[in-house]
Amino acid sequence: MPKLIENAFPFAELSLVAERESWRKEVYRPVYYLHKWWARRLGSVFRGILLGACLEDGEDFWDRFYKKNTFENTVVFDPFMGSGVTVGEAVKLGCKAVGRDVNPVAYLACRAALSQYSDAEVLSTYRRLERALAPRLLSYFQTRTRTGQTATVLYYFLVKVVSCLECGKEIDLFKTRVFSKNATPQKDPSARALCPGCGAVNFTVYDAERVRCPGCSLTYNPQHGNISGAEVRCDGCQYAFRLIERMKSLEGPLPFRRYAKLLLTENGEKLYEPMNEFDGEIERQIAEEFAALSSRFPVVDIKPGYNTNQMLNHNYRYWHELFSDRQLVCIRHLIEAIKGIEDPDLKLLFSCLFSGTLEFNNLFTSFKGEGTGAVRHMFSHHVLKPEMMPLEANIWGTPKSSGAFSGLFRSRVERALAYKADPFELRLHASRSMKVGGINQPVSVELAESFAQFASQPKTAYLTLGDSSCIDIPDKSVDMVVTDPPFFDNVHYSQLADFFYYGLNQALEFSATTTTRCTEEVQDTDPELFTRKLTSVFAECRRVLNDKGLLVFTYHHARHEGWTAVHRAIRHAGLVCTRGYPIKAEMSVSTPLQQATSPIHLDLILVCHKDKQARRSGRFSQPLRPAIDVAKEQVSRLKSTGIKVSLGDAKVILMGCLLCEVHKMQNLDREERFLEEVEQNLDTYVAQVISAKGEVLYKAKAAEQLQLFEELGQYLADQERGVAS
Repeated sequence: MPKLIENAFPFAELSLVAERESWRKEVYRPVYYLHKWWARRLGSVFRGILLGACLEDGEDFWDRFYKKNTFENTVVFDPFMGSGVTVGEAVKLGCKAVGRDVNPVAYLACRAALSQYSDAEVLSTYRRLERALAPRLLSYFQTRTRTGQTATVLYYFLVKVVSCLECGKEIDLFKTRVFSKNATPQKDPSARALCPGCGAVNFTVYDAERVRCPGCSLTYNPQHGNISGAEVRCDGCQYAFRLIERMKSLEGPLPFRRYAKLLLTENGEKLYEPMNEFDGEIERQIAEEFAALSSRFPVVDIKPGYNTNQMLNHNYRYWHELFSDRQLVCIRHLIEAIKGIEDPDLKLLFSCLFSGTLEFNNLFTSFKGEGTGAVRHMFSHHVLKPEMMPLEANIWGTPKSSGAFSGLFRSRVERALAYKADPFELRLHASRSMKVGGINQPVSVELAESFAQFASQPKTAYLTLGDSSCIDIPDKSVDMVVTDPPFFDNVHYSQLADFFYYGLNQALEFSATTTTRCTEEVQDTDPELFTRKLTSVFAECRRVLNDKGLLVFTYHHARHEGWTAVHRAIRHAGLVCTRGYPIKAEMSVSTPLQQATSPIHLDLILVCHKDKQARRSGRFSQPLRPAIDVAKEQVSRLKSTGIKVSLGDAKVILMGCLLCEVHKMQNLDREERFLEEVEQNLDTYVAQVISAKGEVLYKAKAAEQLQLFEELGQYLADQERGVAS
């Protein structure tokens, strides 16, 4: 009997739940947010996929979605484990879960997320670290106010500097002299700007174009700095030059100076002040300690790559150069303390907490503004982008800090532990959502050391590190493969993950290898190479799937090469795609989506099974019209529930329907030719899918194309039968 997901899947209604989750993913699925990973998919979506693949056709999906399930005889495998969403959701449903990833950062983070802990031991370990570390780390952020009071620095404001080739003057690389404003300036327009004359911190408003400094009486436009785009202009001699060209004559990254700080007084008041003599003395002490510790920092090269070349162009050659001396001194103390934790599971947990802290404590962060989490972390744009005005945050932190070790313990570790004990789901009621607890298995399992141990013991999960095209799972021993494969031309996970691996490997002494990059990673800018690697993984998935098993994965892509790659991987692996469903993917306000011309908010759920090599009909089946009809119906269902569908989304939906229809041809040559022809007029078909106007356009322009497809199909069918054309 077919599974529910093969015939009827409530993708539109599930998208509403997923959309609500997407606004606070770290709150609603905190177990997957112990550590940074990229393209983390929504837990409610993968719960729905797994449930739809476990239930028989005709069963009540929503009744089971909000009830306790125990599919203890169902084995689920995810070959691209990533942040562990598939594995975690499978455990919650009582399934037996296997996860594998080629990247050690993903592997270690998943082990930390899924391992069993005693809450009391976790808290006790944190308290020991707090007693050993907090006084020392906080001492590096002590200051005195202008009135002589003791205070704690929350954030130092830094600016990169470069010397002018013409006159030798040191140039502050300010893009704007407004260095602090509210996260919602329309509500609170107050801001702080730095006087270019005397260095005083001036109170102003965020969009002011004229400020008079009370200290030196200089009037200046705070919106203007010394760098605009790629060009730097010396405010001494007015000589202009391109920064990237200037970098070629320098040996290392640009130096920086601290010019201001946001401090917290003993009575809880926040103040902005310029640097003073006390701060200078602290800087000198840190420089001395750093010199004594510098030999203990491993020197690890930053390798060239799609996501690291921008750093290399700014002369960052080694991973430790991404941190200030103050940050490196704090990092060294954190590493030494964590290495002293005896329990290996607790050591891994706190190593991941430490590693996650580094995302907010490096020279690639910036100030997001008051009224929100103040630190804009280094991966807010999914790239390694050098900052001209970085932020140096208090790494241990206070209750008023953002991105600190102590704060992340509360927001990540404690929240995840509570969720692991009683994982809840979101239920929508009218315009509100409520948490439904008591319906899931705890996300806390024994991690098996071998597949044999996993197979013989209940309530275990099996996580491994390595190439998913070659796994230690016996033939036909898996009931379903559920995954989210990477894109060939998007974020290169290993290039970014090397940043975290630099710190994790020091704390855990995990491997002599200093990079997470490897030739087996299914991530490549070359679509042919990407296709070959993805095909190998899918072929291995076919091997371990039982004959009735399903491969279900989420996918979207804006480029035709992305669809060609996934089509070929499915078919060359001996699989066919039978159903495709659109589903809510990213949060609508995420930075990459906001910057996209036609943002894609939807993923596709593609349902595949083994190609049984059934007898083929010689008659050509024209897939375009059915695909368009199904795509229109899916768009209509999404819109009826209030889900917006962009042109990019409509293209994703149509391509999913086309894959399902074209695989009915069961002839690779036909399928390839058809998809090539569709690409030439794809915008016409997408327009028809999404609007009534598109229907008119389609009818006007598509008749000739449809005739061409039919002629092509007849030609190929005749060739198959050996009939001369």
